[in-house]
Amino acid sequence: MTYLIEKYVALKNKYRNYDTKEALRRMQACRIALKELEDKGFRTGVEILGSINFGIVEPSSDIDCILLHYCDLHKDQECPEYCPNFLYESEEIKASLRRRLRNENLKIEFLDCINLRMVERALDAGNWKDHEVLRRLLFYRTIGRPVNRPLFIPYAERLEENEEYIRDILEWGSEALSVYLGTSRHRFSFSKYNERIESSGLQLPHGLKEELESYLDQGEGLETNGAETSHYKDPV
Repeated sequence: MTYLIEKYVALKNKYRNYDTKEALRRMQACRIALKELEDKGFRTGVEILGSINFGIVEPSSDIDCILLHYCDLHKDQECPEYCPNFLYESEEIKASLRRRLRNENLKIEFLDCINLRMVERALDAGNWKDHEVLRRLLFYRTIGRPVNRPLFIPYAERLEENEEYIRDILEWGSEALSVYLGTSRHRFSFSKYNERIESSGLQLPHGLKEELESYLDQGEGLETNGAETSHYKDPV
């Protein structure tokens, strides 16, 4: 059985063969922004979602991302929206990206925040299925495009060693994706990607179109079983 999230990842990897110059510019700008923060003593990582994740980006495209950081203020709970570390880091990243990309109106949204201190505690506590922060970490690592990957990849790799846990994530992640697959926004995103590729004079491979149709069809037929989606917005 091929899970929906596995089809999503396969599509994502193939679309990235068409990376636009704007996508590469933004990825580099993100790397520099995080390096600037690290020089100030703030160790952060980002998972990029949306159009940059697929590489089909225009100057007018928004930036959607997940912030991963270490916050000693909230070791035992989710960082609230007013967390001073989250607020400072996210605003510094936004300012750096707008400056380097020379676009003061660039819309940058942080859809979720993962405190790696909580991840460490959850990993050490055992009973990983009881800790939603671990699910979210691995879900974003599976579907996203990382910046400063070495910061958080050891945690993901530790989770990936547990085959039973991975099966659980594949099911849970597929249910989460199916929630968004039925939205017009999600389908419209793929229409935009295809149009941008073809407008550049390239022809989409027939196999890619077939994979996209299979992905969309499977998502329509997948019933959700209470996948928890309250901690993140549309991930794609």
